[in-house]
Amino acid sequence: MAEKLKMLIVEDSKAVQVIYNTGLSDSVFEKRFETDGEQALEIYHTWKPDIIVLDIMIPGMSGYSVLKAIRKRREDTTTTVVVASSLSERDTVVDILKLGVQGYLVKPFTHKEIGGKILEFYKKMNSERAEAALAVLESERKEEPPA
Repeated sequence: MAEKLKMLIVEDSKAVQVIYNTGLSDSVFEKRFETDGEQALEIYHTWKPDIIVLDIMIPGMSGYSVLKAIRKRREDTTTTVVVASSLSERDTVVDILKLGVQGYLVKPFTHKEIGGKILEFYKKMNSERAEAALAVLESERKEEPPA
């Protein structure tokens, strides 16, 4: 893979951050973590990630407000946004999907599934880079000793 995918992970739970850090391959993803919505917007603006994984319930500015700022005020329709939240009520999910996210993950999830799921969502925006990243993940899986 030529260039790592830049991923901004907006998550205030240290336990969930560990799941991301363990499950998202360092050979595929360049990861940055943020716990606060306003800080996340600042990083988004200056770092320009390929993928944002966004929790809804975060301190300061909510993930929902961050998403609205990215999609509406910044008119960004090319950054892949995946919402990862324990909020699973139908109306909440529908409202978020209307703002143009590529995926919605309901917590809890495991570190083993997270990388592939996020790349499947990323494929909607950039299939070529997603396929290359999935190939790297697949080759890493084959190298892992059996559990």
